[in-house]
Amino acid sequence: MQIQRTQDELIIRFSNAININIQYLQKFLDYLRFIEISSKNKTTEEQILELASEINQSWWQTNKNKFIK
Repeated sequence: MQIQRTQDELIIRFSNAININIQYLQKFLDYLRFIEISSKNKTTEEQILELASEINQSWWQTNKNKFIK
């Protein structure tokens, strides 16, 4: 793995030999994007917690069949 910082970017390179689950990597990148966006936002902690609750409820509705037989 190689990490490079330029004036405008942070570049992370992985070897093809590494077995990375692309879906997990995308979720991590989405999280980083969320952090980037929210750092520029004036959203209150209460609003963030409400959004997190909505996301969790949506996730559960989508995935509950995987856990409840």
